[in-house]
Amino acid sequence: MPLNRLSLNLPEYGIFGNTSNQKKWMVSDLIILVVIVILNYPVYYQEPFERQFYINDLTISHPYAEHQRVGNLALLLYSYVLPVIVIILIVLIFADSRHRTYLLYVSLLGLTMSFTLNTLFTNYIKNWIGRSRPDFLARCIPKGGLEKDVLYTASEVCTTTDREKLLEGFRTTPSGHSSESFSGLGFLYLWLCGQLLTQNPSVGIWRKITAMLPLLGATLIALSRTEDYRHHFVDVIIGSALGYFFAYNIYLRYFPSIDSEIPFKPLLDDSEVDFRLEQEHVRIPDEEELAD
Repeated sequence: MPLNRLSLNLPEYGIFGNTSNQKKWMVSDLIILVVIVILNYPVYYQEPFERQFYINDLTISHPYAEHQRVGNLALLLYSYVLPVIVIILIVLIFADSRHRTYLLYVSLLGLTMSFTLNTLFTNYIKNWIGRSRPDFLARCIPKGGLEKDVLYTASEVCTTTDREKLLEGFRTTPSGHSSESFSGLGFLYLWLCGQLLTQNPSVGIWRKITAMLPLLGATLIALSRTEDYRHHFVDVIIGSALGYFFAYNIYLRYFPSIDSEIPFKPLLDDSEVDFRLEQEHVRIPDEEELAD
């Protein structure tokens, strides 16, 4: 018997079953999300590859910033907590009471999946790459009398006693702040485009501008990493692209394209609620109206 591509021949009532209720509430996605959250901790604290370096490399000779423009807590607040608050407010304002709970559930599930899956992937590959940060030598504090243009390892020349601070110096590519900000705020951008119908030609451009504000915030967070000399520009570019990649693909897992006729409706909602545009007081103008 061939393997069914959709059900994978799993029992209908198992945790990865195929009942309508399990599909609607995406039980398997929720389970995978919990696993991803658990895996994030050991992956983050895995020791990175310690790549060789030159002590006269100017690209890793910048000062160590004691106070970051956007610290780890601020990053979490801007990239995840703020989108959660915005989603809750928009759902309360615009969503029909008959499907408000489900829309909120799917939206927060998608946001959390985008943020945590991106974080897991980013931390995993940055530990494998092991490239030095712009402030690496300030972390290392190399001993004196070393020859220039000679490759050294940290164990050979670094005198710092703060090993954790030193290991963080090998975690520059890609930028975690950049990828996490775009995975959270990038998801919020797409979600706002769908909920505010920004692609509808009959609405004002202010909606599109409003929806783009999260992208501006993510860009500023990413650029702050170069101002603190925590990351090279290429780290920020790669991290930003990576974060938006996860945001875009995870968003399309739960919602249709923002160009679709009903972009605010979750894809897997099989309730009896009528989501037609007329029911939401939204109507696409016909060609004659647009011509006028």
